[in-house]
Amino acid sequence: MVGIVLSDNILLLIVFWELTSLTSFLLIGYWRHLPESRQGARIALIVTGSGGLALMAGMLILGHIAGSYEITEILQRGEAVRASPLFLPALLLILLGAFTKSAQFPFHFWLPHAMAAPTPVSAYLHSATMVKAGLFLMARLWPVFSPADAWFLIVAPVGLITMLIAAWIALFRDDLKALLAYSTVSHLGLTTMLLGFATPLAVVAAMFHILNHATFKAALFMSAGIVDHEAGTRDIRKLGGLMTLMPITATLALIAAASMAGIPFFNGFLSKEMMLEEAAHTVYGGHHWVFPTLVTLAALISAAYSYRFAISTFLGPVRDDYPKKPHDPPFGMWLPVAILATLVVVIGLFPEQTAGASSNAPRLRSSARRCPNITWHFGMASRRRCS
Repeated sequence: MVGIVLSDNILLLIVFWELTSLTSFLLIGYWRHLPESRQGARIALIVTGSGGLALMAGMLILGHIAGSYEITEILQRGEAVRASPLFLPALLLILLGAFTKSAQFPFHFWLPHAMAAPTPVSAYLHSATMVKAGLFLMARLWPVFSPADAWFLIVAPVGLITMLIAAWIALFRDDLKALLAYSTVSHLGLTTMLLGFATPLAVVAAMFHILNHATFKAALFMSAGIVDHEAGTRDIRKLGGLMTLMPITATLALIAAASMAGIPFFNGFLSKEMMLEEAAHTVYGGHHWVFPTLVTLAALISAAYSYRFAISTFLGPVRDDYPKKPHDPPFGMWLPVAILATLVVVIGLFPEQTAGASSNAPRLRSSARRCPNITWHFGMASRRRCS
């Protein structure tokens, strides 16, 4: 992942991209004696590996159009790239690679299967790093692709559909890691949708949410692992009342769950509000209600599954039929969760001091105020866009 982020050459980026697919295959299949681990690893490799082949083809076309394989050079030749007849094939192939890596609909099914990996691996795959590669690639090439009509027409609805469908599925999962896995797919869709809006504030919100999601979701996955280790199960139907028996773990998990739900004073609230603001001004297919309505519905469902995670696991009466007698783990197990939960609170209270991307927010807000009602129309689709 460090190689993907630091690579300025798109061919070198592809090499690191494929290495992440290989290492994720090995990590998901860590418990190789379990059929679900082997199956999850195979599915992940097939989906992300196939997307990597599409990405390779798209990158080769992009480099051919731009006359260079250096990303800095490609970004400077955006107009020439968009004017080429090969632009649309390159865009579609690159988006295919990004969508498979970041589990966008209809490729979202591989990520929940990856929960068969050990919990620290799930925190790595599902929250902070590997699944963000597709989002990073879209953000990296955003200056080249976003002015094109096709970018908005494809990326924004794919993100919205992913966000809504995955949130609905997460609401009915009983396994803690399954719930968190589908919620991760939903939040990846949220970020993809923001990048698809292609407005300055939407991009700031997308980058901010990548940071926020990494903190609260990694904390939640690690908390789920602690619960599984101490209580002997991740099944919500067999849990409840753990606040009394595991007060430290419960407090940290409730902080992270509050952020995921979008409760004020936590970092998830800020990026979710920014997302709702951008969706409220987005028009698609000539309809002003589509994105605002569906995004609001997805946001409400995300709050619902966050509450279900928190209430069903930690609140309520203490049971007498836990598979194991729950208690807080040793210091070394809950310390990483405490660090992440602290970041959730600190970023939520002091976003401009702690989140680097927010340093551009005042300038972008000023720009947005100068043209709040400007809308671009192309055929049956339109979007707000500020210069």
